[in-house]
Amino acid sequence: MSWRSTALYYRLLNEMSEARYGSLENADSVVVTLPFAPLVAAMENGDSDAVARRIADAASRLEAAGAGCVILTAFTAHFAVDVVRDAISIPLIDVGDALAHACRERKLDRIGMLGTAYTLESGHVAGRLAANGIEATPPETDLAVRVNAVIHDELTRGSLSEKAGETFDEAVDHLAGRGAQAVALACTELPLLLPRTSRVPLIDGVEAHVAFALSAMEMMS
Repeated sequence: MSWRSTALYYRLLNEMSEARYGSLENADSVVVTLPFAPLVAAMENGDSDAVARRIADAASRLEAAGAGCVILTAFTAHFAVDVVRDAISIPLIDVGDALAHACRERKLDRIGMLGTAYTLESGHVAGRLAANGIEATPPETDLAVRVNAVIHDELTRGSLSEKAGETFDEAVDHLAGRGAQAVALACTELPLLLPRTSRVPLIDGVEAHVAFALSAMEMMS
């Protein structure tokens, strides 16, 4: 939910829309951005219910503004999808479904997954993938902690250090060594480190989510 990840989503949404539908055919969209610091503080204090309520309220405002579907521009925030769905009558496009679709297109059934510690530990994205027949393997604890630090301490603050890239490369190589056919970037900030060279394909979760949402809207129209 950092504004940087929201900006990435917004740019890709409109670039992909123009690529599909023609020049100047940017997406008809409504954006609600929540202050990031209070949400981080609430999560650190263990008050995930308060965060879920804030997200659900934002989704309700989107529906009231005329949105035809909702996407959460944060993978970690997908722990709240059930609360959000209960608050709105329009579809919520789940990022786990988007990643599953991207994996099926590539004929993958075993992937590595990188994201925040909360995303990896809670299993809300991996569970959605498992329901679609795709096994998602996280990195070992030490690497997961280091990747989380890169996301929280650097990427959400707009920093792209050489060390961050090295940690990312090490994590991808580690997952490839554990048999992952590809590695999914299940975090809105991690794609900020791309492009990079790796021994297995990388699945940009943000690109997958936006493409899936555009296709879903085509089916709804």
